[in-house]
Amino acid sequence: MKTQREDDDADKADRWLISYADLITLLFAVFVVLYAYSQVNEGKYKALSESLGEAFGRSGGGLLPAAGRVVGNQPAPTAIDPRVAQRIALRHRTAAGMRDALKGMLEEDKVRITETPDGVVIDFTASALFDTGVAEPSAEARAAVRAAASLVAATEYLVTVEGHSDDTPISNRVFASNWELSAARAAAVARLFEAEGVSGQRLTAQGFGPNRPIANNDNAEGRARNRRVMAILKEPPTPPI
Repeated sequence: MKTQREDDDADKADRWLISYADLITLLFAVFVVLYAYSQVNEGKYKALSESLGEAFGRSGGGLLPAAGRVVGNQPAPTAIDPRVAQRIALRHRTAAGMRDALKGMLEEDKVRITETPDGVVIDFTASALFDTGVAEPSAEARAAVRAAASLVAATEYLVTVEGHSDDTPISNRVFASNWELSAARAAAVARLFEAEGVSGQRLTAQGFGPNRPIANNDNAEGRARNRRVMAILKEPPTPPI
């Protein structure tokens, strides 16, 4: 009897191996399924499903759902806010209209038109609009600016006109420094926008003088690039839904 009891105790002591083996088998199956979910190949997926079904004693089909019904394998479609779509379409139309209206200046590299996440920037070289040391646009320049302004008038864009200069000092009877010159040029362009129907409440004119260069003032080409007037079109704040 003693020998038989010792054998029973030994059997009981080893029974945990069976549970451990079952656990390892189940974990292996889980990881195989996870791998299958991340790397879906319809043929291999079906074969895996059938093999698992047989291994777990299920007949008449696979253990896994059909590959076309795997949840989470395909990214959910994202719907764009209609208001965002309208703003993007308006931005594209406005920029395209500007390029058409200012085609001659674009071909001569006298203006650059850039789309931004919230509007459009029209960057005129000063020489395209003004004579040296003057803040009154030429007749040709007025026609070009008004053509651009008429497109803006049909939108709700807020317009900030910035005047910039190079660092060459200026002092004459009209302008004591580049501050005054750049501000006067910005105001002159803003007036042309207002004349074409852009409300003054949507307009801002600023002069920065030589303090925001975009090129090196050590050479003539850089100084010419720094002498510019920018019309920055920005979408008004979107009201909450």
